[in-house]
Amino acid sequence: MKVEVHGVVADCPACRGSDFVPEKAASRPLSSQSMMVCTGCRRRIRYIELLVQIGDKAIAQSQEMLEKIRADRDALRAKREEKPPE
Repeated sequence: MKVEVHGVVADCPACRGSDFVPEKAASRPLSSQSMMVCTGCRRRIRYIELLVQIGDKAIAQSQEMLEKIRADRDALRAKREEKPPE
């Protein structure tokens, strides 16, 4: 299963794979401390660590988007200031 929130996917720190299975029986609900196993390299990682990784990625994407918006805004302002009044 992919651990994903709003299109942001967690990946394995070892192999960068994105497919995980719960270590324990599937009949138990996942909790923050549930151990997950990467299907690519078999590395074990806590479910909460995957969720924190998603949060970190989402923050980085938001910061990049904010920087782009600010740069676009500044470019638009500069362009307006260059135009002579009509």
